[in-house]
Amino acid sequence: MNPAPANAFYAPTLLPAIEELQARGVDQALIEGVFRRSLFELRTPFLRVPLVLSRRFWSLALAQTGDPLIGLTAGRRFVSTATNGLTYLFDVAASLDSACAFFVEYFPFFNGHFRARIEHSERQVTLRLEDCGSLKASAPITDYMLTSICSLLRRKLLASGLEQDPIIAIELAHPAPADSGAHRQAWRAPVSWGHGEHGIHLDPQLFKQTLTPGNQALEQMLVDLLQETRHNSQATLLELASDHLAVHLADSERWPMFCSRQHLLERTAARRLKALGWSFSELLDEYRRYRAEDLLQGSALELVQIADQLGYSDVQSFHRACLRWFDCAPGTYRTRQSC
Repeated sequence: MNPAPANAFYAPTLLPAIEELQARGVDQALIEGVFRRSLFELRTPFLRVPLVLSRRFWSLALAQTGDPLIGLTAGRRFVSTATNGLTYLFDVAASLDSACAFFVEYFPFFNGHFRARIEHSERQVTLRLEDCGSLKASAPITDYMLTSICSLLRRKLLASGLEQDPIIAIELAHPAPADSGAHRQAWRAPVSWGHGEHGIHLDPQLFKQTLTPGNQALEQMLVDLLQETRHNSQATLLELASDHLAVHLADSERWPMFCSRQHLLERTAARRLKALGWSFSELLDEYRRYRAEDLLQGSALELVQIADQLGYSDVQSFHRACLRWFDCAPGTYRTRQSC
C-alpha cells in the first residue's frame, strides 16, 4: 500500500468548483493564474499539484465572489460533474461499508488535506476526516469536500431504491460561522461545530445493508484503475520543491539543500522550476503566507516563534511580509480572525 500524500491533491477534483466560478463570471485567466497552468492542463489525468495551490484557489474564490459559502455551492456540482475512479468505485460497491472502505483507502490521493477513517459505536458509524496536510483546509475547502461526500452517500442509497437518509449528523472542527443555518440547509442534517475533527455520523443499519449486487470483476477493474492513477501520477519538480518546503521552511539553507537532494545544479533546478511556472522564492513566499495564516489563526504562538517557524531572521521581516500579504500587521490580522 502506498503512503497517502499529505502535500498534494488531484487537480481534476477542483473542476466542478472551477465551473462554479466561471458560471459566476470569474475570468478564466484569473483561475489559470492561480495554478499557472491552463484549464486544459488541469483536466489532464494523473495531474497532482501542491496543497498551496488549493489554498490559492479558494482564496481567489472568496475574493472574487465575496461569498463565504462558495464551498457549499461548488460542492453541489461535484457528484454530477466530477467522475473518477473513486466516485465510480463508490457507486458500484455492494454496501456503504465497502464503499467507505474504498474511500478511506483512496481519498487522501484525491485530497491531500485529509485522511479518512471509520469509527464504529453501538448507535452510529462515523466517517472521520483528519486535517493532516502541510497546510490546513480552510472552511471553503471543507465545505466543498463534505458537500460532495454527503451527495455521494445519499446518491448510493437512492440508486438502490431506498428513501432512507444514511446521514444522522455532521460535526465540524471549524468554529461556527455567523450563518450556521446555511450548512444545515445544504447538508439536510444537524450540524455542530468546534469538534476535534470533522465527521459524518451514519446510520449503522444502513451502513451494513447490502445495496447493490456484488460485482467483484467491476470492482477489481476500478481498483486497478485507481492503482494505475496513483502509479502514473509522478511528482514534478514543483511538487518535490513543495514537499521540501513543507518540512524545511525554517531552514536558511533550504534551496541549496533541495538542489543537493535532487542531484541538480542550482541553475538547472531553477530553470526546470521556471518551466513549471514558478521560482523557488515565489513558492517560498506562498508557503510562508498560508502557513502564517494557519499559525496566526490556529495557535497561541508568540509572533517571534511564528517568524522563526517561517524562516525569518527577525520579527520585523515577518511584520513587513504580513503588511504585504494581509495589508495589516500580524497582531492585527490575528485579532481580526478571532472576532
